[in-house]
Amino acid sequence: MRDLIVRALELISALFGRKPGRHSAAYLNAPALPDPAPAPAEPLPAHVQERNKRLDGEDIELIRPYYVAYLRDQEGEGERLKNQRQRQRELFWASMGMDYPGVRLRGAGVSA
Repeated sequence: MRDLIVRALELISALFGRKPGRHSAAYLNAPALPDPAPAPAEPLPAHVQERNKRLDGEDIELIRPYYVAYLRDQEGEGERLKNQRQRQRELFWASMGMDYPGVRLRGAGVSA
């Protein structure tokens, strides 16, 4: 009886053309699909060719231009802050009633 049921199921399976499952031996032994035909050769766009080009250390800048501009701004900012700190020190000493050490104040019409 079992053989009859198995044969009937195999017949029905063969009639409906069921594909073998992924883990079955028939699926693993199936012939490989042929490789697709190669696409026609078209030239690559310039931006793609540029992306695929090898990098050479002499061709690229080591520091990015926006960072150079930032450093340049910081140099000017540093000089401005230095002058501001100098003025603050002078004002501190002046508030104490003393001259800033090493600074000679000059003014018109001032007699000592």
